[in-house]
Amino acid sequence: MKKSETKDGGFLQIIIVIIIALLIMKYFGVTISEVVIWFKTFFASVLK
Repeated sequence: MKKSETKDGGFLQIIIVIIIALLIMKYFGVTISEVVIWFKTFFASVLK
């Protein structure tokens, strides 16, 4: 029983993190495409 409870809790945590991230993005006026571009440039500079 404990395994199913932790899986449900993990799923709930992921949903909460996504909602908080979307609210923060809306507050700062950041779009998803800007985040993707930032990650691409970040990893390109790190992996050089």
